[in-house]
Amino acid sequence: MKTIRMSCSHALFKYLIAQKTIIDGKKLPLFPGAFGIYGHGNVACIGQAMEEFQSDLPGYRGHHEQNMALTCIGYARAMRRKQIFIATSSVGPGSTNMVTAAAVALSNRLPLLLLPGDTFSSRFPDPVLQQVENFNAPTETQNDSFKSVSKYFDRITRPEQILSSLPQAIQVMLDPADCGPATISISQDVQGESFDYPEKFFEEKVHEIVRIHPDPRQINTAAEKLKQSKQPIIISGGGVLYSGAEEELSLFAKKHNIPVTTTVMGIGCMDRDNPYYISAIGCLGEGSSNSLSKDTDLALAIGTKLADFTTGSWSNFHNPDFKLVSLNTARFDTTKHLATPILSDAKVGLKQLSDALGEWKAPAKWFERAIKEKKEWDAYVTKQSGPTNQEIPSYAHAVGAVYRNADPSDIVVTAAGGLVGEVVQIWKPKQLNTFETEWGFSCMGYEISGALGIKMAKPNQEVVVFIGDGSYLLHNSDIYSSVIYDKKLIIVVCDNGGHMVINRLQLAKGGKEYICNLREARAKNLQFVDFESHARSMGAEAETVKSTSELESAYKRAKKSNKTYVIVMETHGYEWLDGTAFWESPTLQDPITEENKKAYKEFLEGKDKQRKGI
Repeated sequence: MKTIRMSCSHALFKYLIAQKTIIDGKKLPLFPGAFGIYGHGNVACIGQAMEEFQSDLPGYRGHHEQNMALTCIGYARAMRRKQIFIATSSVGPGSTNMVTAAAVALSNRLPLLLLPGDTFSSRFPDPVLQQVENFNAPTETQNDSFKSVSKYFDRITRPEQILSSLPQAIQVMLDPADCGPATISISQDVQGESFDYPEKFFEEKVHEIVRIHPDPRQINTAAEKLKQSKQPIIISGGGVLYSGAEEELSLFAKKHNIPVTTTVMGIGCMDRDNPYYISAIGCLGEGSSNSLSKDTDLALAIGTKLADFTTGSWSNFHNPDFKLVSLNTARFDTTKHLATPILSDAKVGLKQLSDALGEWKAPAKWFERAIKEKKEWDAYVTKQSGPTNQEIPSYAHAVGAVYRNADPSDIVVTAAGGLVGEVVQIWKPKQLNTFETEWGFSCMGYEISGALGIKMAKPNQEVVVFIGDGSYLLHNSDIYSSVIYDKKLIIVVCDNGGHMVINRLQLAKGGKEYICNLREARAKNLQFVDFESHARSMGAEAETVKSTSELESAYKRAKKSNKTYVIVMETHGYEWLDGTAFWESPTLQDPITEENKKAYKEFLEGKDKQRKGI
């Protein structure tokens, strides 16, 4: 057996470079790039290997460990899990900063390869700088915090361990059911140690994501359930996008006359002009879908984990005869709430389920109602988001102004806070796969960082970011990253004076305004941020507008610009589109105030409609 002697770090990157994937018939790198922030735990060995291999695996400079890993996640989502970005940091605060990003990837079922440094396997220099000592468990380090938020975790304490660890990590990240982040924590001294690696280990390997085919018995059982249904709906999740099943979904809905609703992560699987697309469902969804869900007798859930924001904390389904059919690659998801399971890839499963249904169609009367509900709710949203002379525009006005001037190919990105609900209802995709919002973990700070990754994946499309002032203040350094790497973003900062959507919840639960609203933060020297100047200081073009008409004009200028463009507008902190679904959140069982009593009454009304595990 021929071998080649090299350091663990060099072998690591040589192996990753040899991994390929097929996208649109072309063979491309499985790992197209790596973000890094160097410290003593990864600069000397991993850092040198990255520099030497940069022509085959480009490296990018991060500015915050969490941010750069979020960028990697945005890239993976935009590439529909077919390519994986790498993030490396030193051991210490650098590695623990990436834990939040790992949680984002895990919650959203997205691949991410994390390569944090780790403490010395020899332990001779211990305790080293930034080492957290566990007196009772010396094998534990701060990197053990990754275990709860990784689909695969390994600590490399010998250079030959990567021979088994790396292939396993890749299989997990490419598994459609078990997809998520892989963390390979590499001891600092081991990074520089050499080993005689087999040359065969570095041979090119082409990976393709396996499609899980369903059991015919599950297909037939589900088909019989559907045939008995009089008022079915489809709940389409992110799994439809990752499967590339957009066409199959459209054909299925048309053939069987079933209205389609989507989760937040599933938006973009149909465009706004598809007559079978009704709207998003759940707490951030629209009245049209939520009205249908209350009367439906069967929901076909495709590629969704059925989170509380999709199901209205499981209170959306009022029909006593309601049944759930769940088509998913993950067994865990197919069995929720005693669903009739179809363990399958969405593309394959939909086709086989359609064949099993034959010419069966849902009643025309039900679909006619869906269309009517959609038309009525669309009219409401259009009115609320239309042009206005209002002194301080709402979030809806801001989103509407940009949407009216966006090209069909413009990709919208947002994440945490109140903007998501407004964007979900207003920004109906004019083109497939142009909606890339993160709502699996609802991570503040994802907005700009994730958008950067999406722009790297889709450089020929405009990427439009909606971000509140709270999220902007949390993480904004990737404005600078987008400038230096020539990855233009259009960023709309909606400044409503604090974390106002949580202020809304605070008030809704009977509490008083405190901390969330900046004006109620009890700060002695309260000042408001000049976001325009801040963005300019990082090299972006920027302007501040006061009205929706000015915002529309600014967006047109931003479209013409060749560099990142930030538009700032003050927005109303108390004006929101209507919510049409229950969401369970903590409520005082023994109310103190009249407001608490009202909140608890509403809480009990929602709980009363909840499906208790069935």
